Amino acid sequence: MLDQLQYMFPNLVKAENGATINHSDYKWFVTKENDIVGIPADDITQRELELLTILLTPYKANQPPMTEQEKVWSDILFHQHIPSNLEDHRYYFVYFSLSDETVDPDNFREAIYGIFFEKPPILWENNEEGVIIQEIKGEINEEISYTEIAEVLTTDFYMDVKLFVGPVLHNIKKASTFYQWMKNCYRMTRNSKQSVLSYIQSIPYIVLQPITKEERLLLCESLLHEVSDDEELLKTIQIFLESNSNTTLAAKKMYMHRNSLQYRVDKFIEKTGIDVKQFEGAIAVYLCLIIANN
Repeated sequence: MLDQLQYMFPNLVKAENGATINHSDYKWFVTKENDIVGIPADDITQRELELLTILLTPYKANQPPMTEQEKVWSDILFHQHIPSNLEDHRYYFVYFSLSDETVDPDNFREAIYGIFFEKPPILWENNEEGVIIQEIKGEINEEISYTEIAEVLTTDFYMDVKLFVGPVLHNIKKASTFYQWMKNCYRMTRNSKQSVLSYIQSIPYIVLQPITKEERLLLCESLLHEVSDDEELLKTIQIFLESNSNTTLAAKKMYMHRNSLQYRVDKFIEKTGIDVKQFEGAIAVYLCLIIANN
C-alpha cells in the first residue's frame, strides 16, 4: 500500500520513531501495515482527503518517543521481526480506549508505570486507543485487578477508560496476528457497559458475530493452546460441562471413578488458567469446544 500511496502522492513522507510530527502542513495517516505517513495538505483535494480517511486511519496523536522495549514490540507487531531471546516468551495484551483524546501520553505512561511493578511497553493506535503489553516472566504469582486500574485511571484523568484484557499467549511468532485479533475482539464488544472486559467474558459476544474460519481457529487456539493435543482431556471437559458440571454424573457417563474425573478437571484448570467450574469459564470453553469440533 505504501508504494501505491507514494505513486499517487510523490511528496509523501514516512514518520520515523521519535520524530516530531508536523501537523500544520501535513495530513497524517496510519496504513494497514501500521506505517505512519504524512501527505502535504496542499497536495490533497477535499475529495481525496475524505477517501483517505475512509481507507486509512487518521493519525493525530502526539506520542512520546518509544522506549527500547516499545520499539522491540513495535517491530514484532507491525513488522514481524522476532528477537531470538523472546521466542519462548508468554505475554498478553490489554487494549485500552480513552474517552478524552487530549490526554497527554507522557502523563498516561507515568500513571501506568506507577501502577505496575514492571514498566510495560505501551503502543498507541491513535490519540484515544492503544495497547499495554504484559510480558510474563516465570510464574504468575499475583493476579492484577484491572477493575481497580480502570478506576485509578478514571480518577486521575477525569475520563472514562475501557480495558479489554486478552488471554495469555505463547506463540510470539503469531503475536502480530493475535494482536489484530484482540483489536477486532475489542471492536466487537466495545458497546459493553463494563469498563473492564476479559477475553473469557467476551467469548459469547464474539461467537454471535459473523467471524471467519481463521478467526474461529484463533479463538480456539488462544484459549485451548496448552491442551489442544490432549483429546481425552478435552472430551472429558466437554462431557463434564454437558453434565451441568456434575462430577458424579460425568464420571458415570465416562465409566471412570469420580476422583479420576475431578483430577482431569483440575488438570485442565491448572494448564489453561480457565476455571470451568465457574459460569464464565464454562460457557467460554464449551463454545470453543463446539467450534473446534465443527
